[in-house]
Amino acid sequence: MKRICATLGGQRFEIPWEGPALLSDLLAPHGFSLPCGGAHTCGACRVTAYGELSPLSAEEKRLLTTEEQLSNVRLACCARALGSCTVHALSPPRPRVRKGGTLPAAAGESPFGRGHVLAADIGTTTVAAYLCDPLRPDRPAAAGELNAQAPFGADVITRIGKCAEIGVRPLREALAGQLDRLFAGLLRGRGVRPDRVRGVVLTGNTAMLHLFAGLDPAGLAAAPYTPQSLFGVLYNARGYFPTLPPAAPVYLAPCVGAFVGADTVCALLACRLEPRELLLDVGTNGELALMTEEGALCCSAAAGPAFEGAGLRCGMVAADGAICAAAVRDGGIVCRTIGGGPPRGVCGTGAVSLLAALLELGAVDETGLLDERWEEGFPLGGGVVFTQRDIRQLQLAKAAIAAAMDALFDAAGLSPSDVKTLYIAGGFGSAIDPQAAARVGLIPAALAGRVSAAGNAAGMGACMIAASQRALDDAEALARDARVLDLTESPVFRERFVEEMMFGSPEG
Repeated sequence: MKRICATLGGQRFEIPWEGPALLSDLLAPHGFSLPCGGAHTCGACRVTAYGELSPLSAEEKRLLTTEEQLSNVRLACCARALGSCTVHALSPPRPRVRKGGTLPAAAGESPFGRGHVLAADIGTTTVAAYLCDPLRPDRPAAAGELNAQAPFGADVITRIGKCAEIGVRPLREALAGQLDRLFAGLLRGRGVRPDRVRGVVLTGNTAMLHLFAGLDPAGLAAAPYTPQSLFGVLYNARGYFPTLPPAAPVYLAPCVGAFVGADTVCALLACRLEPRELLLDVGTNGELALMTEEGALCCSAAAGPAFEGAGLRCGMVAADGAICAAAVRDGGIVCRTIGGGPPRGVCGTGAVSLLAALLELGAVDETGLLDERWEEGFPLGGGVVFTQRDIRQLQLAKAAIAAAMDALFDAAGLSPSDVKTLYIAGGFGSAIDPQAAARVGLIPAALAGRVSAAGNAAGMGACMIAASQRALDDAEALARDARVLDLTESPVFRERFVEEMMFGSPEG
């Protein structure tokens, strides 16, 4: 029998060959991810391959440079193994998952009674899990990983499309199995028997909770964007978490709407926003919540995956080797990487910082056009480049967030200078340089000095619910009372989106 020899991050696999198959299908069981879900749009699934392979596809000729094509680089989502071949791929980066944050004191008894409670924030890119100890309520044990659904796509819409092809079950099983493993590791680490677990709290955006629960998310992909559930409901561990007692209650935190999820509700709970304070969680969807005297006014803007490193030519998650900051020095660009080693790619915060530096250097003009000297991409070392297409992806993402913020201010009758504090949640918000974010137009210049990094506020809110019935009640009240601004019907959003595509002057 013919075999495919695959090396993924130095680990070698031999895969029996049973007929022509995409390299991505062969590598997926071993953790190889497809940022665009195999849609042939991002070019991020590069591998080096030799042997009996299909000819270069049109997509490969478009997305690979001439040098790459001559060096046996292929796109795993396009190239098919036709017989014996050898495939080399980089190991998936191990992201530095932002797990911590401010955990306010919880009042009252846990809704699950006395004992240990598990919690998790299910992000599109990463998953953070917690073990809440009643003896140390302010210091939960934590663990995090890249979301195990990554092989099905980097963003929510891609995964929803994958569900239409293969059903929800594979995505549900990947996520539930990952959470069960993370929970088991936390219990072992603290020496807690699984039968001592009294409950589980899960938060995440509306789509992620659908995928965990095994509900078809198709209604979230097209108007009128109708979710099957807004949650705030109890399941049990049976069928999801084999490690835990089958009857252990599993609470899925409440969502506000199709695109304002339980993660926003939990972040609001943890940050304890006061009127004229704003929460921003930047991910594949940018979720915003402006606290008013009448409650939270929320909206969601489709930013795409650029702020999480996906969709960029050399984009990656925030892991060792990712460029995380850049500055102009001696007429050039100096980059800093996570871990201090040579650059392997560019993460979301690095992309914003790099774009701000290129604007300062004059290498990018106010329309986002990269100087023609770098037609093949601005070199950053180690083969990492920043391209014109990358800039356009960031322009679209930052314009969506900025225009959504403008629409919120208009609906509330406020201006940026009226906002007391801008909380930026998540790993992106914890690492972003506010001045760089203002320079590229992601946030108003008036708020650059009022930014507070909230860490994983969604995870902290889930831990608060785990510890306190009052916090659970507050979360449900926040979700119930919140109002959603529909950006598809906002003329301010439409007008400002076009204007926000431009890069203003450093002062404005």
